[in-house]
Amino acid sequence: MEVLLYIIFIIAGLAIGSFLNVIIYRLPRKSSIIIPSSFCPSCKSRIKFYDNIPILSYLILKGRCRQCKAKISLRYPAVEIIAAILFALNFYFFGISLSCLAGIFLSIALIIVSFIDIEMKLIPNVIVLPFTLIGLSISISSDLERWWIPIAYSAGAFLFMFIINLIYPKGMGMGDVKLSMMAGAFLSEKIIPGLFIGFLAGSLIGILLIILKRKKFRQSIAFGPFISFGCIAALFYGDKIINWYLAFI
Repeated sequence: MEVLLYIIFIIAGLAIGSFLNVIIYRLPRKSSIIIPSSFCPSCKSRIKFYDNIPILSYLILKGRCRQCKAKISLRYPAVEIIAAILFALNFYFFGISLSCLAGIFLSIALIIVSFIDIEMKLIPNVIVLPFTLIGLSISISSDLERWWIPIAYSAGAFLFMFIINLIYPKGMGMGDVKLSMMAGAFLSEKIIPGLFIGFLAGSLIGILLIILKRKKFRQSIAFGPFISFGCIAALFYGDKIINWYLAFI
């Protein structure tokens, strides 16, 4: 039964990941995510259902459009695989629970935001603001007696990042500020190690890119994926990180 549930979560992750690719491509271009159906970005030809099977179609077509032979971005299978892995991990860590549902919603939002930010240097309000409300709703309903805690951490994450934005606006955009608010709505106290890990990962990658001369000093990078990475790590290991830190106090 457990194996079957893993299979269900993985298949659901692949299927939803395929739809997330549609959102990632169309949302920043202000196109409908429903109409028209999937099409090749290069030749605009409609993609048949048998060419739109997650992962499998990409492999069969050898990463090229059936019609125009243009290369299909690696983002498409990457998003599907990441979504499947995160769906399975949420089930592994939380089982069938509200925490699992919250983790899946958070994972979906972070995938969308990360890949749009990488491509467009943009974090859409239409994603982070509704998902903030979803996160607060789930977090509050899971512990009604302490309803104020997710609100406090969400607001605290917003304020902390907003201050950083005021101090160094070139390094931290308002999109990152609102993304942190959204993550705080889902993670509550785990947003603290989440942001710490995100800052650490962003700093290390930034230094590496400067050393490799891929970026210049003070040149901005998309920070949303690093916040997302930190928040995913905190989602699964935040409690252990906090307990490990408190043991030293």
